[in-house]
Amino acid sequence: MSGGFKAELQTTGIGSLPFAQPQEAAQFVLKAELSIPFWPQLPQRDFKELMVPQYAEGLACLRIDETQKKVFCDTADKAGELAAFYEEFLAENPESFPISSDCAAGLYAFEEAAEGRSWANAKVQTTGPFTFTQGISDSQGDPIYSDPDLRDAAVKLLVRKTQWQLRRFGRFSQGPVIAFLDEPVLSAYGSSAYVGVSESDVHELLREPLEAIRAQGAVSAIHVCGNSDWGVVIRSGIEILNFDAYEYGFSIALYAEDVREFLENGGNIAWGIVPTSEAVRGESADSLARRLADSFKELKAKGFAESLLEERCLLTPSCGAGSMSVDDTRRVFDLLRELREKLAS
Repeated sequence: MSGGFKAELQTTGIGSLPFAQPQEAAQFVLKAELSIPFWPQLPQRDFKELMVPQYAEGLACLRIDETQKKVFCDTADKAGELAAFYEEFLAENPESFPISSDCAAGLYAFEEAAEGRSWANAKVQTTGPFTFTQGISDSQGDPIYSDPDLRDAAVKLLVRKTQWQLRRFGRFSQGPVIAFLDEPVLSAYGSSAYVGVSESDVHELLREPLEAIRAQGAVSAIHVCGNSDWGVVIRSGIEILNFDAYEYGFSIALYAEDVREFLENGGNIAWGIVPTSEAVRGESADSLARRLADSFKELKAKGFAESLLEERCLLTPSCGAGSMSVDDTRRVFDLLRELREKLAS
């Protein structure tokens, strides 16, 4: 862990927004006064902007069913398609694995709207390998996580998709770009659904994407929009842990020793303290500040210095806002700005 990035009560978003028009979404991000802007994912525009299809282009054996609005793998010619995939991958050219405008119109709209501007840091995001490989099925209906060949190809695809983004967004970022791996499925880690998945399995799956992020001088982050075993997530080697602190802020103190080592070695916690649900209608900057303070209190009771918690604190919505109304989404980002101003004053 480099320890070079200090969150210091900065703000960013998770990814998805409820707009159908990419230019409107890009302008929304730019006007939200975020410390760290991000390119908007637009799942209401097209199913290919959902978090699994958005990054699936270029995967061996991939098929797209426009009628059923889903992606899957047809393994009839698995050996041949994998051979072609690895030949392309081994050429080590991320430009061969772009995210097209069909799948990420908001990315291109953001680039156009932000041209000529830069920030201390900018943010990109990629669906994490655990969620991605659990979200695509093969010809038998099993997740490709269960197929070692397709699982490995999927991880390598996500490496190239992330590298491709980092190359493009360097011009918007005076410091390192921040790369989030979005891993909602990790909220179910340890449950009966994934009883056979070990910590080493999770870490091995994350290893290549995290190494690729670090190799390009970027800052690595994981977003989990629920509860999880935070020790397992932290020990993966990330530099930013992002979680739903509105609902699960108390949970981080249960892993105090892992969190202590993480922060003292330069890690940051991105507290998803602004709810991306109708609950946002009943909140204010004051009420959210109190909620965050309650979570800090749990850690301070275990010996954490408030100055360290604030220095290593990033503020975010609890999750993406793609399924919210536009009005509620505006409130989420208004509250995020107001909360930052309140805490920084």
